[in-house]
This record gives sequence, structure tokens and C-alpha cells, in this order.
Amino acid sequence: MLFKGDLILTKDIISLINRKFKELEQNLIYLKQVSYDITKENIKEDIIKYWGIERGIQICIEIILDIANIIISYSDCHRPSTYRETILGLSQLGVIPNSFAKELAKMVGFRNILVHDYVKVDEDIIVDILSNRLEDFIKYMDYINNWIKENYDK
Repeated sequence: MLFKGDLILTKDIISLINRKFKELEQNLIYLKQVSYDITKENIKEDIIKYWGIERGIQICIEIILDIANIIISYSDCHRPSTYRETILGLSQLGVIPNSFAKELAKMVGFRNILVHDYVKVDEDIIVDILSNRLEDFIKYMDYINNWIKENYDK
């Protein structure tokens, strides 16, 4: 068992986070591959591909939320009541910078649209995520990995 401050992480928990990272990486590979050919004008030409892109983005966001919930659940901090609070909670724990947490919180808001208001999905946001925001998922993994390395002995 690894202990630092008010958070206890076991090797099993770190292993679970690493499995989530692998799943995220696989989804990012798919999204990166399709991102080269997607524009606002052609995004819905192949509706099956479009649905796959939507679902891929949703899954990536779900994974970052899963990881955040894993970390928060093993801390003694207040349990967030919304997904937005979950991401912001990581900045309160010092896991990710506050400015980055605010950017991710916007993506979490988009996840809610994908899941609940799917009729109102803005294709510009999907194109923006594919073109400019996939790196945010990699940054997220880097922040989590660095935080684990800085705070826990293996």
C-alpha cells in the first residue's frame, strides 16, 4: 500500500488507472486516424463513421472521469456531485493544474450533450476536439502519471 498525505493508493489502484490509460490510448489512436480526413463540411457524409467519432469522444471523456473518480474515491476529500466537480476536484488535490481542469470541464459538459441532448450536438465542437483537443487527453495522462511518480513510491 502506498500512502501520501490524505490519499492511499495501492498497486492495484495504480494498475487499474494504467488499464484505463491503455483503453484511452486505443480510443485516441482511432480518433487521431479519422481526424485527418474530417472537416465541418464532410463530417456527416458517413453517418456510421460520425456516430463512431461521437462515441469515441464520449468514451475518452468517460475514461478521464473514471480515472478522476478512482483518485478522488481514495482521498478523504468531498465527493463531487457532478462530473464537472469531479474534474475540478483533481485540481484541488494538486493532480492537474486548475486552468487545465477548467478546460477539461468544458469537454465534460460536451459529454453531457452527447449523452443527453444528442439532437443538439454541434459538429464544430467535434471537429475542434478532433483537430485541437485530442492532445488534452495525453496531457491528462501525463499529469496523472507525473503526480503518481512524484507522490508515491513503487
